[in-house]
Amino acid sequence: METFIQYTINGIITGLIYALVAIGFNIIYSSVKIVNFAQGEFIMLGGVVEFYLLGLGWPVVLSLIASSVFVGIVGILIYFIFIKNTRKPTELSLIILTIGISVLIRGITMVVFGKNAYPVKNFLPFESVSVAGLTFSSQYVIVLSVVVVLVGLLFWFFSKTLTGKLFVASSLNPLACRLFGVNVSNLGGMSFFISGLVGAIGGAVVAPISFVKYDMGLMFGLKGFAASVVGGFGNNIGAVVGGLVIGISESLAAGYVSSSYKDMVAFVVMIAVLFVAPEGIFGSKDVERV
Repeated sequence: METFIQYTINGIITGLIYALVAIGFNIIYSSVKIVNFAQGEFIMLGGVVEFYLLGLGWPVVLSLIASSVFVGIVGILIYFIFIKNTRKPTELSLIILTIGISVLIRGITMVVFGKNAYPVKNFLPFESVSVAGLTFSSQYVIVLSVVVVLVGLLFWFFSKTLTGKLFVASSLNPLACRLFGVNVSNLGGMSFFISGLVGAIGGAVVAPISFVKYDMGLMFGLKGFAASVVGGFGNNIGAVVGGLVIGISESLAAGYVSSSYKDMVAFVVMIAVLFVAPEGIFGSKDVERV
């Protein structure tokens, strides 16, 4: 039983990171209707930049903030340089564009930081915590705390603030928003900034658990996408549930079957859910809002 609980908690922590990636997908999709396949690279950049700043002797909190803001700015640049200047954009062309951007970011990072994987120390001064006879990495406490606070802030932002409601309105009817004087283009840039910020924070806090490497964002991005589909694309509650379902499933599969099947589980779960509920667990047939 202790082993089962241990695997489940490991899965919850991993699933929360997938949930952050999935929410990043939702934030951009809700405002500009783009499935951003460069989302995983935001995770990678957050971890890599944080590692670099820690190496310069920066404090943990300051390096976390700086790396997150940096990646958020990268997100803004992606929107205004690539997305906004795309002529006659279609859903397919924008998906291909974001895949190309993902490859570009990964390549630049590989050139700058190399192909090696780099370890990052836990944020807390002690390595592990023990609860009810079970021992966990102290970084789990950081991941759990940060993700819970971040998800709460995002729910509050999108449901209670005028700017958050404008995101929803611009996704439903961008023309009407323009007629009312709303700068929809700026909302698009802001959505990429927030998405980059969220992804970078996820990458920074997960860095001590999984080594930092130039291609670490690839699998996080794909599994985050799977989590978003499982939960219902465009639904943030669904993103959290989808992330937890996939994280726990792959942890149990790795523990009881074989770690060789770990990466496959996310996509098996996604396909199974699509067979039963094509719109996802919390999705609607006409996904229009976050």
